Amino acid sequence: MTLTPQAEPGSDAKPGALEVLLRRMQTESDFPALSEAIGAINRIASSDREGVNELSNNILRDFALTNKLLKLANVAFYNQVGGGKISTISRAVVILGFDTVRSIALSLILFDNLENKAHAQQLKEEFVKVLYAAMLARELAGRTQLRDAEEAFISAMLHHLGRMLATFYFPMEAATIRQRLASDTASEAKASIEVLGVSYENLGMGVARNWGFPDPLVQSMKKLPDERIRKTAISAEPLRVLAGFANALCEVILNTPDADRSQALAKLTTRFGDCLPVSEKQLTGLMEKSMQDIAQFALAVNVNLKQSAFAHQATKWAGMPAPAESRLEDGIPGAAGSAQTALDDSVLHERSPILDDAADDPEHAAEHSSARAQSILTSGLQDISNSLIDDTVSINDILRMILEAMYSGIGFAHVLLCIKDGRHNTMCGKFGFGDDVQTLVKAFDFSLAAPPDVFLVALQNNADIADSPHPGDIAIPEKELSLLKSLRNQAVLAIRQSL
Repeated sequence: MTLTPQAEPGSDAKPGALEVLLRRMQTESDFPALSEAIGAINRIASSDREGVNELSNNILRDFALTNKLLKLANVAFYNQVGGGKISTISRAVVILGFDTVRSIALSLILFDNLENKAHAQQLKEEFVKVLYAAMLARELAGRTQLRDAEEAFISAMLHHLGRMLATFYFPMEAATIRQRLASDTASEAKASIEVLGVSYENLGMGVARNWGFPDPLVQSMKKLPDERIRKTAISAEPLRVLAGFANALCEVILNTPDADRSQALAKLTTRFGDCLPVSEKQLTGLMEKSMQDIAQFALAVNVNLKQSAFAHQATKWAGMPAPAESRLEDGIPGAAGSAQTALDDSVLHERSPILDDAADDPEHAAEHSSARAQSILTSGLQDISNSLIDDTVSINDILRMILEAMYSGIGFAHVLLCIKDGRHNTMCGKFGFGDDVQTLVKAFDFSLAAPPDVFLVALQNNADIADSPHPGDIAIPEKELSLLKSLRNQAVLAIRQSL
């Protein structure tokens, strides 16, 4: 991993310091996996017709990521358009949009990989803050000419990536930097250069560039000038302005005494007033909406907001009850019912202690596995039924949901959709799920006039066959087989309706 560090303006940055830090991070067992997961998501283009399938496939490879994303898709924050419960990643893309699902996936990947160390609470506090900034930037994007609110979300979330990475991978150095900031008036950039040899900003930008984030988003991680931000900035660098404002507000919220709140907000809105005309009253409403949104996210990633100093401050600034009173971790403050119910209802892939004790009680584990499969397949059928009556959902989207339900429900190695090519009298692979499925799709092409093989025999006899890496591995119980046939029939119905 070789990157060219950017010059630190007015600093004494050590030559090659960024490469040294990146090499140190590369030796951590989890950093290469984190880089590959984020890089894979970034390589998927939303304009590519295979993009939705690739995104779904990438997410489905990670059991925990799939489960958390489906949870988030089913709470009020994300499932604003209705349309019933979301049970497949494919339907989540249809309902929420490709970019929204991608931004959720990126935030979950970051959170899941930057935790579970001795300094977990410090990281969780940092993550609550950056997620709040991301939610706020998404809301603010609607008040500007920025068309892609999800880009605003990601840019604000990554704005202090260098600080998060240092807290996780260089905890002793990060603690030293915090001590220096507490004991004197040095800037964070100066303190991080003195301790690490490179600023947090350039560390974050170097990693983000390596992960494949587009250059406008990487450039948005640059700190804005301390003086008043001119109107031309929002047209020239909208992501940088939104990310800078949202994160500046977070710092103000965390570090301002209650008595100075109004003065601090007035100073901030004056600084950004030329390019982000938002009143203090409007800002309070945006802060409340962002705090409600982050409460939903906290549910999915098991963050207790009552333990977050930033969450306590942010709720006060938004004029909301404190987390302990409003039970933020249970749902939207003041809303009827509990978001936890929505989360529990959306869990289709939850592991159970029964599965972990399979060796001691295989019969019980098999019963649980069968019930789980039936639940996923049944929920998939409901997803498809909701989609069949929606004129905005394409035939390919419906077929993708059907294949995903089969793939996730039974645990097949691959599920592939084939279409007959009448002109050439062949069956051709279209899309599917499973490892390296795109290679399989391109290679899956067989003649209907060729000597009989397993595929021709299956077609000629209307037989149901299943894919497995090992012979005899798959024995599908009658109930699950019936549900699979129902899904297949839904595919036939969808194709007929599209003609």
